[in-house]
Amino acid sequence: MLETAIEEKKKREGMKAKRDLLFERYVKRPMDTHLALEIKVLDDQLAEGIKPTKANCRSSFRGHNK
Repeated sequence: MLETAIEEKKKREGMKAKRDLLFERYVKRPMDTHLALEIKVLDDQLAEGIKPTKANCRSSFRGHNK
């Protein structure tokens, strides 16, 4: 399970780095709307990736209280 968490973290960090690079390019050229769309897709993927992680943390925490 630790390996999976590490892999997920690396994936999120890669997506964040790509998003930040796209955002820097978009700030310089706001007329390139395709950059905004790519940023939105990455933001959505990052948000979806966080949801299961939080749910897993809560369910494992609840399991320890039994």
